[in-house]
Amino acid sequence: MIRFAFHLLCLVLATCSAGWTAHAQPTAAADVFETTFQAWMKENGIDKGVLAVAYSGRLVLERGYGGRDPNERVLLASLSKAITGHCVFLLISASNLRLDSTVGDVLAPFFRQYGEPADARIKAATVEQLLAHRGGFPEAPRDLMTPDAIALLQTKKSPATASPSELLAAALTAPLASAPGEAFRYSNIGYLMLGVIIETITGVSYETICGRHVLETAGIKAPRLDAEWRAFSSFGGWRLSGTEYLAYLARTRRIWLHGGSRQPPMTGMPAPWPSWYAAGQFLAHTSPDVRIAWHTGSWGVAPDTVGMQAVRHESSASWFVWYSPRPSRDATDALLERMAALPARVTAWPERDLFPERGLAIPSAK
Repeated sequence: MIRFAFHLLCLVLATCSAGWTAHAQPTAAADVFETTFQAWMKENGIDKGVLAVAYSGRLVLERGYGGRDPNERVLLASLSKAITGHCVFLLISASNLRLDSTVGDVLAPFFRQYGEPADARIKAATVEQLLAHRGGFPEAPRDLMTPDAIALLQTKKSPATASPSELLAAALTAPLASAPGEAFRYSNIGYLMLGVIIETITGVSYETICGRHVLETAGIKAPRLDAEWRAFSSFGGWRLSGTEYLAYLARTRRIWLHGGSRQPPMTGMPAPWPSWYAAGQFLAHTSPDVRIAWHTGSWGVAPDTVGMQAVRHESSASWFVWYSPRPSRDATDALLERMAALPARVTAWPERDLFPERGLAIPSAK
């Protein structure tokens, strides 16, 4: 569990020494974010990292550690889910989909082509339930470990060559863990299903439609799925740099699923605050007046492991961190809590915007 009382020693020392200063000095964003992230890397034996911070839509800090280029594209893993959630809401705003649309209705063409699911209850699941990980699926990663899915990805095809629809059909050969809407279980199948829903409704590939209307509008050029993990598309397949992903977070309207607050808080999730999940992000109030949206991502097998976090903060700050190797869950949770407290300490945010210098200018309206 994340520890509320844990503070970095360097921040404590800085606070104590401030008492000897006649006039408080402005606290710069670069100082607090870099100090916090580097200290966390050191105490957890992490030798490679990336940090990018934005404020009010401006890129104000970008750093690479251990030889990492912050502009290098990386597999985003589960950070891809926020892009999918945003894409779904664009369809809803265009009246092409509703939160109460059911899987049985919107995926009728899919079931005609690939056959009926092993558990008919999934057809009653709604789009809102899929967005909130309440579709009834087993918890990840077991949700994708059906014999058919394993055979598809390891024998018949691969994550690079299998289509999302083929993977979904293989995953639906196993029963649900519970009825849709009954419980929160973090699952990849729900967001895989949302990607197939997007393709079914639009008649366009997930990569094309979401890349064009979600990522390119944020100034990201030629957004692409990872070539080796295309089957994971809508739940874990995007490949972008940390700075590119931050451009998406910082420049898009914050999405808060109004229906998310109608659901009870998640249980069994290590977080220092009562939390919900909606539209591809965890949501929480870190204090009565401040809320954040965040997601974590990870991949790899020890010793070659990678982790990342992306956070939107109510203050208009947002940040992306990438690190390797990936430490324990307690360590990554501690990083989330520490960094969530940083915007309140910043009194001087840079005015200079680094996004255009990185080729990430917002496209002109046509």
